[in-house]
Amino acid sequence: MHSFKFILAGTALIAAAACGGDSTGPAATRNSPGTGTATLLVTARIDASDVTGGFSTDYAVSLRDALGNRISGATVTISNSSLGTLTLPETFAGSGNYFNVRLNFPAGDFRLDVTRGTDNVRGVILGGPGVHTITAPANGSVATANQPMVVRWTVPSASRAAEIETQDFGPIAITDNGSYTILGANNPIRSDQLVEVRRYNEVDIFGGRPGSSLRVTVENTAEPINVR
Repeated sequence: MHSFKFILAGTALIAAAACGGDSTGPAATRNSPGTGTATLLVTARIDASDVTGGFSTDYAVSLRDALGNRISGATVTISNSSLGTLTLPETFAGSGNYFNVRLNFPAGDFRLDVTRGTDNVRGVILGGPGVHTITAPANGSVATANQPMVVRWTVPSASRAAEIETQDFGPIAITDNGSYTILGANNPIRSDQLVEVRRYNEVDIFGGRPGSSLRVTVENTAEPINVR
């Protein structure tokens, strides 16, 4: 169970992101599509999920050309005010896939840069939604079966959308407003229930080939919940 508009002031957005970009406003308002040669199909994903003691974040970028061929030997970096500059090595020569992992999820916005010979994508900015906390139901709590379950979470910086999923419901896309009620019909007896809340932001990459994008997803889980 455990996946725009071009803003004319893009230069200012890039500068703000480089300085931190830790606004509590909607994350998508800080997006900037960047520039580039429009020769690379770039599929970039930042996926963070809760683990014991914190978060684990995967940084993955796939590069393809106009014919779908893998682009090898590129320099791929993701920058963030808290993370610094992270280089993503190619998973193996010729794969066209670049990957790195860190045991945290940094505050602030993300910048993506890709260079391979004369081909490039530069200055793509993605607003970071921040790490949310599920405040209800709490880990280890008890809920009443066949009655509505209210799910609440913090919203450090509103994301484009959120998803909620349990072992018996969803996933369902919802507004990232910090609250959702699961109907009683979707809340059966289960001693090991869990509630996952995922929040994401995404920006289309104008400097890449059509379909290029950079997306961040943050997932947090409340478990176990004894529904009886």
